[in-house]
Amino acid sequence: MNSDTSGLSHVYLSPDELAAALPGVTKNTLAMWRYEKKGPPYRKLGRIVVYALDEVEAWIEDGAQAGGPHAR
Repeated sequence: MNSDTSGLSHVYLSPDELAAALPGVTKNTLAMWRYEKKGPPYRKLGRIVVYALDEVEAWIEDGAQAGGPHAR
């Protein structure tokens, strides 16, 4: 999708764009998550699926777990 969306309040990504941005996540994984009613929030515009970038980022942060070499 075109990210030059100055008139929209969200930046929207297609499943292909989101899969490319999330390491280890494929377009098929996103489709399975939609079918299973899990994963990041999405919208359907007819048959077109889009993800609002800020909502995906919030979904990632909500699921983030503390880790790394200094985590206790």
